[in-house]
Amino acid sequence: MRIITRIEDLERFENVAVGLGTFDGVHIGHQRVISRVAQLAAVNNGTGVVFTFSNHPLAVIEPERCPLQIISQEEKAAVIESLGIDVLVSLPFTRHFLKIEPAGFIRLLLDKLDLRHIVVGPNYSFGYRGAGSPEMLRAAGKECGFSLEVMDALRLEDVLVSSTLIRQLVADGNMEKAAELLGRPWSLTQEVVTGDRRGHTLGFPTANMIFPADRLIPADGVYVAQVETPYGNYLGVANVGDNPTFNGRQRRMETHLMKFTGDLYGQVITVRFLKRLRGEMVFSSRQQLQEQIQRDIEAAISYRT
Repeated sequence: MRIITRIEDLERFENVAVGLGTFDGVHIGHQRVISRVAQLAAVNNGTGVVFTFSNHPLAVIEPERCPLQIISQEEKAAVIESLGIDVLVSLPFTRHFLKIEPAGFIRLLLDKLDLRHIVVGPNYSFGYRGAGSPEMLRAAGKECGFSLEVMDALRLEDVLVSSTLIRQLVADGNMEKAAELLGRPWSLTQEVVTGDRRGHTLGFPTANMIFPADRLIPADGVYVAQVETPYGNYLGVANVGDNPTFNGRQRRMETHLMKFTGDLYGQVITVRFLKRLRGEMVFSSRQQLQEQIQRDIEAAISYRT
């Protein structure tokens, strides 16, 4: 998949089906839109394009209301590529874009793309003050020769799938339900940093990761995790919190990888959260902590088997 991050680099791809949206988290509702784009492109021997932004529009419009990111831009691109898209246009949302009138945005698409099909979600809006609507796109399509398809909102067990709900589920530690709506486990990909090595002294060495400031963080506690490393995949137990037993101050993640004996410092790993086992606890002794960690490991093994 080709990734374009500057509007001036956008070529006039032929016979284009394009999906428009923020695609915040690329949950199963977003995936339906994107998969439909790929299907239309394949049927018409054309180019499947997703046109989105690399930052949330609220970061410019109302920074104080900008939500935390569910996934990183790299993860977002990987999910979109897995759905069969040929070109990802991921532009920074700037004050220039903020001021583009709806008609100007439609003209931009027509100038840059050989546009044949547009696919959007049910609440899609665009242009200055969000004044552009699917009805406006449909009218432009009749005049300029492209079709519009508006996908229905997706419900799962009568629950509306939304990024807002997914954020709440992750913040509450409900990783299993969040995974249902995302279509995959929530994950964090980061470099392993040097910690206080307390896990080594306890007999349970951990890979330590610092949460980026703009990323969503699960509720404090202990989780069953699947860990992808340069050396293979491992079952893990991940602890999110600030280590209250040892008067910790910085919120971080420490993951114990079962049956792993190598060195991960400086390596980039992915931790996928499967299930929350318990909340964060304060222990009166090292032995009590060690015994609880062992119980957590046994619970994680039981969950996976």
